Amino acid sequence: SIAIKVNGNGILMRGQNVLPVVATARGQLSRVLVAPGDNVRAGEPVAKLSQPDLMLKIQNTRELLADLQGQAGRASVSQDMIRAQRMRQKEELLARARQQQEAADRGLIPQSRVLATRAEITAIDQQIASMSDSTGSRDIRIAETRRELRELETQLDSSTELLSEYDGRVIEITATEGDMIGPGMRLLTLESFDAPIEAMVYIPAEEGKKVRPEMEVLISPSTVKAEEYGFIKGKVRSVSDYPMSPEGLLRVLRNETLVKALTGKSAPIEISVDLIDDVSTPSGFKWSSSLGPPNPVFSGTQCTATISVETKKPISYVIPLFRKTVGISS
Repeated sequence: SIAIKVNGNGILMRGQNVLPVVATARGQLSRVLVAPGDNVRAGEPVAKLSQPDLMLKIQNTRELLADLQGQAGRASVSQDMIRAQRMRQKEELLARARQQQEAADRGLIPQSRVLATRAEITAIDQQIASMSDSTGSRDIRIAETRRELRELETQLDSSTELLSEYDGRVIEITATEGDMIGPGMRLLTLESFDAPIEAMVYIPAEEGKKVRPEMEVLISPSTVKAEEYGFIKGKVRSVSDYPMSPEGLLRVLRNETLVKALTGKSAPIEISVDLIDDVSTPSGFKWSSSLGPPNPVFSGTQCTATISVETKKPISYVIPLFRKTVGISS
C-alpha cells in the first residue's frame, strides 16, 4: 500500500491556546519580575509600573491638603478670637437690652431704642453663624481632598504592581523595561501548568479537509534532526470545521509573527494532535525511531507534521493509466 499524506506547519503547546498577561493601567514599565521558564500563580506580581503623572497628581493633592489644613488652622485661631469678642459684645448688648426694656416699660425711653439694641444682637448672631458656616465649608473641602488623596494612593498601590490573572509558565515576554504601556497591552505570555504538550498544526484548507480524527501523524520538532532521531508519533484529536482567520489564529497563538510563519497568507484548517506518550524515552513521547533524541522536547517549539490521510494499492494508479493508454473508457 502507498500512503497518501498531507503536510503542515505547527507548534508544540500546552493546551489549545496560550494565556496573555496584560497591563491594567497606563504608565512606564519599570521592572519585569519574571523570566521565560518561570512558573507564576494567579495574583502573583509579574511587573512593576511607574506612573509619573499619577504620582505628580498625588503630590499636588498632598500639597493642596496641607495648604487647606494650614489655612483652616490660621482661620480657626482668628475666628476663635473674633467669636469670643462677638460673644462679649452680645452679653453686653443683652444686659443693655434688659435695662432699656425696664426703662421703656416705665416710659423713661422709647421702645425703639430697645428694638435697635435687639437688632445689634441679631446682627452679632448672624456674624457668629456665618463664621460657623465658613468653618463647615472648609472642613467639607478638607474632607473631600483627603478622600481624593486616599483614592489616588489606592489607585497607585493597585496599579504599580501588575498581577498575573492565571497560573502558568512564562513562555514569552513581549514588553521591555522602559516601555510606555497602556491598559490591555500584552506584557507576557503563559502556558498552562497542567495541560499536556500537544501539537497545533495548520494545513491549507484544500488539504486539511481530508484529515479526520484518529489519523496517524508524524511530528518533526524544529530542534530535532528527523534523519537522526525520527518523528514523534501522534494522532489527530480534532479538526476545525472552517478555515481559521488571522484574527482567530492570533487569539490562539498571541503572536502575529508566529501566525504569519505558520500559515503564510492562507486561511488554514487547524488540527489538534495528541502526542503518544512513552515513559521509556528521554522526551516522554513515542518516536518512530527507538528512543528519539536524548533531550526533552519543550512547548513553544515549532514543528512540521505529516498526516496519513489515505492508503492506496499501487494497482489503483496503474489501471487508470493503462486504460488511458489503450483508449478504454472507464
